Amino acid sequence: MQAERTPMDGQKAIGITVTDKPVTAFGGLALFVAFAQRLGLAQTLQAALPFPVTSPNATPPHQILLAFFAGVLAGARRFAQLAVLRADEPVRQLFGLRRFPSTATFTRFFRRFTAKTVTETFAPLFAGCLARLPHRPTGYTLDLDSSVFERYGTQEGALKGYNPTKRGRPSHHPLFAVVAEARCIAHVWLRSGNTGSARGATAFLAELQALLPAHLELSLGRADSGFVEEAFLLALEAAALPYIVAARFTNPLQAAVYRLTFRPFGPGLEVAELPYQALRWTAARRFIVVREELTRRPAARGRELFHAPGYRFHAVVTTLPAPPEDVWRTYNGRADTENRLKELKYSFGADGFCSQRFWATEAALRAICLLYNLVEAFQGALAAPARRTLSTLRVTVFACGAILGRVGRQAVLRLSRTPPWQRRFLALLQRLVTEAPNAMPLSRKGLTHDGNCNDWVET
Repeated sequence: MQAERTPMDGQKAIGITVTDKPVTAFGGLALFVAFAQRLGLAQTLQAALPFPVTSPNATPPHQILLAFFAGVLAGARRFAQLAVLRADEPVRQLFGLRRFPSTATFTRFFRRFTAKTVTETFAPLFAGCLARLPHRPTGYTLDLDSSVFERYGTQEGALKGYNPTKRGRPSHHPLFAVVAEARCIAHVWLRSGNTGSARGATAFLAELQALLPAHLELSLGRADSGFVEEAFLLALEAAALPYIVAARFTNPLQAAVYRLTFRPFGPGLEVAELPYQALRWTAARRFIVVREELTRRPAARGRELFHAPGYRFHAVVTTLPAPPEDVWRTYNGRADTENRLKELKYSFGADGFCSQRFWATEAALRAICLLYNLVEAFQGALAAPARRTLSTLRVTVFACGAILGRVGRQAVLRLSRTPPWQRRFLALLQRLVTEAPNAMPLSRKGLTHDGNCNDWVET
């Protein structure tokens, strides 16, 4: 059966028919599969997942998780959208799946997780990611941040709380730890929407420290003003971890700032410092205050104080002995962590895979953060000069028409792109297949994070 349609430019009609050949729009995923095989990803997931399979027809749990990764890489942002690969035979064979799971299989799989199995499954996987980070003489910076995932239902833990964009909307309030220099998600918790930013932060920090390998040293901790509580600061001090945490401009702090003498250190920038003990704190700590002159820096963000019109103020509390302007600049580097959270939400769909059960949603979130680390390590293995987001990788690398065929008894995936793209792709594929210096499974060493990915613009 064939139909004809005239192109929009009015030229000769094009015939439209169907084929039963196994075709995929994501042939470029072969590159990621080669990297995953090099890491022994399937075997690692199989060893980590605690769910036994009793039926001979059941899909193994590690294959369900691999299929979940494939769906997210292909652009799925909801459990229902994972069906985009349900009839994709080439991708199924690339990922070594017995069958591609249905939406119900995915949701039932994640609903099997409990608080105990979430920790038992993902703690060693995240510890493996950290174990493969190279030793850094100056140490790594740990950024703590939270986010808001809006919910449109009555899911467990979806409660009203802090939500700056949709006030009154139920949400979850996850907590993230990011190793800044490596762009690595070190740990994540899902929390109910009515929790504050610092709620459980001390226990979260203790869990994170248990994941750190011996060679990985943290030299600095950074967090926003939601974490400026003495219990959290005491936990950082007990761990001998220097920190810079943004401060809230309470009325007593504003009164103390009013008496400060500022000195300039840049165009429209002035700085001062003071020892300050907040209400109910047990000791005074070093506070650094920066003010920006609005006439010279009209885009400045911060707090405007009544007694000092024409300025916006920022304040941080720190244990660093460095000059105050250097401390302020170091803290500003924390803004890059916001990009990690935005990519998790907008490219990986971290806020979209929501189940009625709380621990199922947390398991899906941790799985996506693990995939984020895998994608970062994948770009490091490609060792190209510029890092790309998953959205860009999806268009420039993974999205590639391909037909699955055979040459003799060997299955062959035939990719359809221009010759320059083909040459670059095959060269990188050969590199991933032949060079395996990091072939030790994740459960022992984790992932690499040094390098970036190529810009696959066709020429």
